[in-house]
Amino acid sequence: MGALRKCLRSTGAYPHSGTGYSILGAYNNASGSEYQTVSIPSTATGSLTFWLNITTSEACCTPYDYMYVEARSTSGALLSTLGSYTNANSSTAGSYTQKSFSLASWRGQTVRVQFRATTDVSLPTSFRIDDVSLR
Repeated sequence: MGALRKCLRSTGAYPHSGTGYSILGAYNNASGSEYQTVSIPSTATGSLTFWLNITTSEACCTPYDYMYVEARSTSGALLSTLGSYTNANSSTAGSYTQKSFSLASWRGQTVRVQFRATTDVSLPTSFRIDDVSLR
């Protein structure tokens, strides 16, 4: 399997590689998601990897803005929250960390891999997602 397509693409500064990346949040009172429906062969490892960079205008340490990595059914029902991140996980712009999750539980099935974020009413957080792959 190749990389997931980037639904909310930015060509702004700070990609992990290439010239673009997906970005969620980035403004006050934001709520958004992006997903791709994928078929995971029974012979695949089911390893989801991506690079994440979180920047924020929030003060340190108290979570106000959230991003979730989710496995969902093709109809959108939540199967599992694979990971969650907040403004408290922020770093400097362009400083990405690689994240990995197992989708082995859904080998032989079709699932929706979804990134979802919400921000509060002030001091936005940007969740940059780049180089997503599923093997």
